[in-house]
Amino acid sequence: MKNLLPALTMMLVLAALTSKAQNQNPNEIPTNLAGATTIAAPPDGFDPLTASDDRLADYGFPPRPDKTSMPTEYANWTRAMAASKTRIIPQLEQTNIFHGPALLTSESNTEHGGPLQSYNWSGYVDSSGAKSYGSSSFYYAESNMIVPFAQPAYDTCTGIFDYAYSWVGIDGWSGSNDILQGGIEFDALCSLGVQVTYYSAFYEWYPGAEVHITNFPIAPGDDIFVDAWHTSSTKAQVYLSNYNTGMAVQVGFSAPAGTKLIGNSAEWITERPNLNGQGTTLTNYLDQLFYGSEAVTEKKHTSYPGSSSSKQVIMLDDNGKPISAPTALGNSAFLLQDEGSAY
Repeated sequence: MKNLLPALTMMLVLAALTSKAQNQNPNEIPTNLAGATTIAAPPDGFDPLTASDDRLADYGFPPRPDKTSMPTEYANWTRAMAASKTRIIPQLEQTNIFHGPALLTSESNTEHGGPLQSYNWSGYVDSSGAKSYGSSSFYYAESNMIVPFAQPAYDTCTGIFDYAYSWVGIDGWSGSNDILQGGIEFDALCSLGVQVTYYSAFYEWYPGAEVHITNFPIAPGDDIFVDAWHTSSTKAQVYLSNYNTGMAVQVGFSAPAGTKLIGNSAEWITERPNLNGQGTTLTNYLDQLFYGSEAVTEKKHTSYPGSSSSKQVIMLDDNGKPISAPTALGNSAFLLQDEGSAY
């Protein structure tokens, strides 16, 4: 019996390794940023519209809404998947920019359901009622967004970048201190009479910092599909598709150490972030359209920014003046308008 112990031990080790390997996605590959992965492009002829849910996950596609119970969401998803012609391997760049939870002004009254004033957010928030990670948690949030034309915020050239980010996310409201998010960035600078703009896709799991996806080009007027979802309380994915270029990208990543998702809120937001611990000036973006915006819980309950009774409208405020505010255009679409008070 003694002689059998080493062999039995080896068999158990091999079985454990095999089981672990089976739980890993064989198509998952590392990126240039430690801790972030991506999924290799699907083989020629792969059709996400007819593939099984398991095969979709194998190739990094976002969750498919149920065709029967969520026909509008399903149609939006199929359009985005059909537009995803070229899957890229993301090149990632870590930044020192943070998109934190909503910071409400002292004038905001959270008890009456009217628009709230925030130092950093503008858009819509919906709540799931989840107290902890589970079946009531939001599973994914998505939207299409039109990239606005970025302009400096002031008539005079300050030589300092102005920042704006539009994203979909989960958490960051109702007492949760993390935010899982993905979206687009549009910044502008005027220096010595010359205007410079910067556009990028990004993802983030706050309290971690933003990560740029540098080889996924976006430009003013581009129509971008963004979906952010989780596979556990500490694992998530973001998928972006550019309808204008046919390019798509997927990134998998983990929550910062000690952080876990609750899933008690979903957001559709345009924001000015913190840079090096300081607030920034919002880019003059004029207006921006969000459409096909929805969030789905683990129980398959769908929320929309324009219709839910639990939604909250937020406008970005600067010293008592609104500088970015949303207007609903039906259940799943809204227009964010830069009020121009800073310039």
